[in-house]
Amino acid sequence: MKRTMLIASLLLLSSAAAVPASAFEGLQPVAPQELNAFVGSNLFGQAHANLGVVSAVDPVAGVIGLTGRFGEYALISSSMLARNGLTLRAPELTAGDIKIASDTNLAHPGAMIATPHVIVIEPLVE
Repeated sequence: MKRTMLIASLLLLSSAAAVPASAFEGLQPVAPQELNAFVGSNLFGQAHANLGVVSAVDPVAGVIGLTGRFGEYALISSSMLARNGLTLRAPELTAGDIKIASDTNLAHPGAMIATPHVIVIEPLVE
């Protein structure tokens, strides 16, 4: 389990992967200085799923703190975010990504999502 969390945290902290342009089509980028306007608003992810509420913002680092619908807490880089007017979106994130980021943040405080869809496969133990 420790190995899984370590690998997950390393993958979450890696640089952002190239996101398909179609995911952000019609959306505007969010500058770190604009993040304060979204405190208390919902973050919508892939397929317009409600991922939770923006509960904290660090505009200097460009990071939001997201409180998930089931008590998760994840840090998300502004590189994963886009906006449609006053609606904050993370079109590549799912509820599963928030759960993985929350678990990783518990094990390694400060871990944040910089790239979506982390799949961790542990080696077989014989």
